[in-house]
Amino acid sequence: MSNRKLFCILLFAFLVAGNSHAQQTATYQLTFESEWSGSTHPLAFPSGAHFSGLIGTTHNSSISYWAAGQPASAGIKQMAETGSKAGLISIFNSSDDGGSSDKRINQGGLGTSPASITITFSVSTAHPLLTLVSMIAPSPDWFVGVSGLPLRSQNGWVSSLSVDLFAFDAGTDSGGSYTAADQATQPPSTISALIESPFRVNGVVPRMGRFVLSLLSVTALEETEVVPALFGISSAYPNPFSNDVTIEYDLSQGGDLQIEVFDLRGRLIETLFQGVASRGKHEIRWHPQNVRSGTYFVRLKSNNQSTFKTINLVK
Repeated sequence: MSNRKLFCILLFAFLVAGNSHAQQTATYQLTFESEWSGSTHPLAFPSGAHFSGLIGTTHNSSISYWAAGQPASAGIKQMAETGSKAGLISIFNSSDDGGSSDKRINQGGLGTSPASITITFSVSTAHPLLTLVSMIAPSPDWFVGVSGLPLRSQNGWVSSLSVDLFAFDAGTDSGGSYTAADQATQPPSTISALIESPFRVNGVVPRMGRFVLSLLSVTALEETEVVPALFGISSAYPNPFSNDVTIEYDLSQGGDLQIEVFDLRGRLIETLFQGVASRGKHEIRWHPQNVRSGTYFVRLKSNNQSTFKTINLVK
């Protein structure tokens, strides 16, 4: 074997080893709870009040899609003035070419306000920030949203989060009321928080609503190889449970196996199994002792693959 070929093999092995502790993908549930109404914001509250479709992406820290004090991009301008998603989708797609963005969020809006809508989305270790916006309608160029919201810290994935939403002005239209005629701002200003009429009520600025996020599951691939199709926790029942829960899982190949239960802070609660298991379908039952009610994660780990399942104990 030539030295060059040996070098290439060793380099490949090094790169694989360097990526052996690979990315995690977390799945979140997000509920947009709108509170904007004639009661919370009585000053000239418009008829047909609603929010446009939700549009956003997960991304890394190398990019910011909007921020107070910065000029609005063409995509933010379009979204804030008309509710259109096309401009932002184009920006997300172009930034994805450089690896900045990852998972798209493109959902319907709230046809009336107050109301709520619930969605699920995925976020990866490499792209742990969330940007998500929606137009306040009707309005000149007003919107709500979050920019670069971190869903992961040094301690792991955020288990739950509630974010108050306040109105922002895109700085592209000078209209001063919900139904003002188009008045293009020339030159455009910067994005700013709306803290005066009609959003200031009796000396305070009530929130427009909130985003409520809950972590549903975490899946990890610890090797660069593709995870076989038949690996994972297929079900946990009953869920929620009060006495015991049966966990069904599939193994695409035999080998070492660990099944563990963790709490939301990542603390190991109990090891259900540690040993060698055969390929195929299996089940195991957990009957917790001296464990409080709450949400827990079951982790299945075998042959450098791992996955999680959320279970809820209610006593």
